Amino acid sequence: MTRKEFNDLSKRYLDGQATLEEERLLQQWMEGQRPEPEPEWGEYEAKLIRKRMWKNVLAGIPRAGRVKRLWAIVPGMAAAACLLAGLWWYHGEKEGAKGQADTVASVTHQGIEVANTTSSEQPIKLSDGTLVRLKPGSRLRYEKSFNGQRREVFLQGEAFFQVKRNPLKPFVVHAGELVTEVLGTSFLIRQRPGSNTTEVAVASGKVSVYTQNTGGDRQRNGVILTPNQQVSYDAATRNIITGIVPQPVPIASAKAAPVSLNFQVASLQTVLDALTQVYGIEFVVANPKLKDCSITADLSGLSMFTQLELVCKSIDAAYEKRGTVVFIEGDGC
Repeated sequence: MTRKEFNDLSKRYLDGQATLEEERLLQQWMEGQRPEPEPEWGEYEAKLIRKRMWKNVLAGIPRAGRVKRLWAIVPGMAAAACLLAGLWWYHGEKEGAKGQADTVASVTHQGIEVANTTSSEQPIKLSDGTLVRLKPGSRLRYEKSFNGQRREVFLQGEAFFQVKRNPLKPFVVHAGELVTEVLGTSFLIRQRPGSNTTEVAVASGKVSVYTQNTGGDRQRNGVILTPNQQVSYDAATRNIITGIVPQPVPIASAKAAPVSLNFQVASLQTVLDALTQVYGIEFVVANPKLKDCSITADLSGLSMFTQLELVCKSIDAAYEKRGTVVFIEGDGC
C-alpha cells in the first residue's frame, strides 16, 4: 500500500473505525506479507519501519514462553494489541518532531495495557466508542472487545472517561479497591500519588461508586453520584467521603436551556432555586427568615462559590458545605 494509504488506514484503526478487512491488511503489511505494491515506499525504508514497529511491540511484551502461551489462547487479542503498539509507535515517531512523545501498549494475559509515558493527556478510543483521556504517568488495562456482561477496565493513576451509553452492558472502572459503575456518562477518576486516596468526580449522568474486597465481592458502602458531586476513598480506613467538586460547572440541562442569573429584587430562595437548576446542587436555608431576603445582583459568568460568597455577603449570611449539600446560615435580614 502507499504511504498515504498506510497513514489513513492506521489512523482509522487507532480511532476504532477500521473494518475487519482493513485490520487484516494492516496486520499483513506489518508482517511483511504485502498484499499490495508499495510504490511510494523504498524497500529498505519499508523494512526498517516494520523492524522498528516490531521492536517496540516486543519491548512491551513479557518473556517469550509466556507470549507463546498467550498467543495460543487469545491470538486475536494478542495480534490486535501488537498492531496497536506498532501503530502507536509509528504515529508517535511522526509527532516526535513536534515535541510529543508516545504512549506504550503491551499485551498481558489479562488484556491490552496502555501506559501514558508522555507529559500530556493522551486520548484512547475503546471498541465500544468510549473515549478515555489518560493523564501522564497513568495506565489503563482493558479488553479489545467487551464480550462479557460488563465492560470492565482497570486504571492506575488518573483519567477522564466519556462512556458510550449501553443500558444492557454497564461500564465498570476498577481503581484499586474502588469500583465505579455507569451506563453512559462522563467522570474523572484520580488516584493520589504516594497516598491511599482515590477520588471520583462526576461531570454528567449518574455514577455508582462502591468498594470491593480482595475476594472480588461487592461491598455495601456504595453511593450514587450526580453531576458536580465527588467521592474520596481512603484505602487505609476504607471510608468513602462524599462532597462537591472544587469547581462546579453548569449541568447539561442548564446548557440546553440557559438560566438567567441576573436578579432584580429577588428573594434568596429564588436565587438558590436558580443555582440548583444550573449546577444540580442542593441548597438548604437553615433559618427560614433568610428565604425572603431581597437580592439584586448579576451573577452571570462567575464561579458557583464566588456567586455564593456575593449572595451571602449581601444578606449578612454564610454558607457551609456538608457532603453534597450547601447550607446557608444567618440571623436573617
